[in-house]
Amino acid sequence: MDRGPTVARRAHAAGEATRVALMQAAERLFAERGIDGVTMREIQESAGQSNVSVISYHFGSKLGLVQALIRWRSIDLDRRRTDLLADARATESEHEPRTIVWVVVRPLVESIRAGAMFVPFLARLSENPRATKDYWPEELRDWTSDMVETLVDAAVVDMPDRLWRGRTFQLYNSILNLLGEQARAGHPISEVQLSNFIDAWVGLLTAPVSPETERLVADREAHESRPTR
Repeated sequence: MDRGPTVARRAHAAGEATRVALMQAAERLFAERGIDGVTMREIQESAGQSNVSVISYHFGSKLGLVQALIRWRSIDLDRRRTDLLADARATESEHEPRTIVWVVVRPLVESIRAGAMFVPFLARLSENPRATKDYWPEELRDWTSDMVETLVDAAVVDMPDRLWRGRTFQLYNSILNLLGEQARAGHPISEVQLSNFIDAWVGLLTAPVSPETERLVADREAHESRPTR
């Protein structure tokens, strides 16, 4: 009896289980201390692996491990966001600020509730823009802060570019840091609490621009338009 295919399937399943264990261990450690604060040996031991070369075998390097982790978690997040956007388009609410914030936030909260530590990992990664650029897979960039900018641009009108971009940056980092703190502390996020967070984030996006800020923007634009000598 040829058991070759069965053995191959078992080997593949065992290899995939090891990959997942390594990514989950890395995610937990990175969420607490950041990528640079964790060694490959710590990840290996936390995943219950005795082979010191196991990360190199499965991922090639720490960079390969981080990018594999991001791709792995992003699959479900992207699918969920796509579904939420489809629902929003069906109800013609895709340009409403509250809907946009929900599209960004809901998949992250669901990830936390499922026990993943990806959100606090993202929060740690966002602390260093250079690290984000170095580690984030190029093909997934649309679902980071760039994605938030695209969604917010459709929902926030009549605001100078430099202001809405600044608010988008604030929104993205506020979401990651607040939800990341909740996840690290193991604090459940109730629907009431989440709705209140959403209210605050919508307010951040839609707060009127003060006359003082308008004056400062006008002064800066006038200065930038002056010819240099």
